[in-house]
Order: sequence, then structure tokens, then C-alpha cells
Amino acid sequence: MRRSGPGRQQHEAGMAEPGRTATAFSIDQARQALPPLDLDVRAPARGALADYCHFFGFDAIAEAGVRHDLGWVEAWGYQIATHVYQPPARARGTLLVLHGYFDHAGLFTHVIRRGLARGYAVVAIDLPGHGLSSGETGDIEDFQHYQEVLRDLLAALQPWLPGPWVAVGQSTGGGILLDHVLSSLAAGERPLFRRVQLWAPLVRIAQWRKVRMGHRLLRGIRRSVPRHFRRSSADPDFIDLIWHRDPFQARHIPLRWLGSVIRWEARLQALPACRYPLTVVQGGRDETVDWRYNVDFIRRRTWVERQVDIPEASHHLANEREDLREQVLQALDRYVLT
Repeated sequence: MRRSGPGRQQHEAGMAEPGRTATAFSIDQARQALPPLDLDVRAPARGALADYCHFFGFDAIAEAGVRHDLGWVEAWGYQIATHVYQPPARARGTLLVLHGYFDHAGLFTHVIRRGLARGYAVVAIDLPGHGLSSGETGDIEDFQHYQEVLRDLLAALQPWLPGPWVAVGQSTGGGILLDHVLSSLAAGERPLFRRVQLWAPLVRIAQWRKVRMGHRLLRGIRRSVPRHFRRSSADPDFIDLIWHRDPFQARHIPLRWLGSVIRWEARLQALPACRYPLTVVQGGRDETVDWRYNVDFIRRRTWVERQVDIPEASHHLANEREDLREQVLQALDRYVLT
């Protein structure tokens, strides 16, 4: 059953800080202009929505016969901003791209391009509280809501887009896909994807014990804590974008989200192991998640067909330095887009 509760609150773009440059589009106007997604109707983005697409390079992908549709899909009471790209010829299947915490679809154009180049339709969304989607900034009441959003989204899109469906998730997006696999099989259901790849997947955040202790101490006192930006990539242009130019980058972490991820990790621990095949791509310089623990946990709970280690890569694999990013995309080619 769908709800119309917390997802209806529209989130803000994040607090301004010294040195942040003015954005080339209005977030409020782009969000207000976002229509319901209708794949039966060609509706080019206009005004602030077109400016948003140009700022992140969505418009540059939609060339040479590639079709781009953008709109919101109602999922578990949220309006989920959804990009759908379809190649000129009949697609071989559909690739779903799930971003990480504080990310949004605009940071995943490299992945969209690779999926299209391999003949797949591509769906890239903004999770609740991110990008143009509804929800409180960077927050979620319960991680289970991500699963409900995922199921509602696929129920709405699967009739329109070709199978098989495959998926790749970065960080929190990877954690959502891992949860989908484990919880689906625990309930006696098949996962909705033929192949799944996890990039720097979330199970535990880096410095997990300190995170849990800090949450216990502060949850009754404060609503949020300042976000500390880490150098999550060796690509200086990407770092400049998310530190200074991306208007969707929030400056605070809601304590409710931290509580949600702590409860979610405990729930993952209780789910039974399975033999569902996954592939994992992990950077050796990742300081955002507790990647050694996370990879070990995933290997113990699923069947990791391939693990691709990239020693020089940091956390944001979708936007690493070009030579490192190409290794990531080649892993997507070999083990997902086959």
C-alpha cells in the first residue's frame, strides 16, 4: 500500500557556504516544472528544467537518436525524479543506476553513456531527499522505504521498458541493491534483476563505532551534524563540482538518517545468507565506508562471482580520475552489460 506521508515534503538544496558559486539553474523552478513521467509522450525539458539538464550534461547524452524522458514517478508516497534513456535501436535490456548518499542522477552521466553504448535503456533516479525528488534533504525515516520505492518504481516502469533488468549501485545505492537481494530471497521471492553490481557498497560507514556513539549522544539534543567533505575522487574537476558548484550538496547530515542506517545494518545482519551472484568493485583508498568489513560481509552473505579491486581509487567510483573510472566501467561491461 502506498503512503502520502513524509515524501510529500519538498527538500531544499542545502545550506550555502563561502566560496560556493551561483548555480546556472533554479532548483525550485526545476522541481516545480518536473512533470509526471509519461513515456507515451515526447516532452522536451524547457526553462529551468532544461537549464538543469544542461548544467549536468543530460542534454548532451540525448543525441544521435537517443531518447531522453524526465519526470517524476510516485513511489511509496515520494515523487521520484526519474531519467529514462532509450537507444536508437531496440534495447538489449534496461540498466537501473542507483546513486549514493548526497549524490543524485546528475553525477552519473558516465554510467548512463556506457549503458547506452552497450545497447541498454538506462534508468537513473534521484533517491528520496536527493536531487529533484521529494523528501527531506538527505533523510529517510526508515531504510525499508528505499525498498518500497524500488519496488513501486519498477512496477511502474517495467511494462514500458525491455528486460532483462540489470542494476548497478554506488555506495548507499549498492546497499539498497544488496538489501533487495537478501530480503527478497529471505521472503521466498526472486530479485527483480538478472545481474547486480555494487560499487563501494554501504554496509557500515567508516569509523562505525564512533558514528554509533555519536548518534547515541546527540540524537536527543540535535537534529543534524555538519557534513565533513572528504576527497572521494582523484578527479579534481569532480571534487570542485561537489565542493563548490553542485547546488544539491547538503552541508548537514540528519541524525535521523544516521539512526536509520544503524537500524538497517542490524537488520541486514539478521537476514540469511544466499547464493545469489553479485559482482563488487572497490577502491583501496576509500575513506567513506568501512570497505574491508563491507566486502567481507557481502562475501559471507552472497556469492561474489567477481571482485574487482582498484587500489588507487577512492570512494566515488562513478567519478574517479579517467583511467581509474575506465576500470570501473570495464567491470560494468564485463559482468553486467554482457
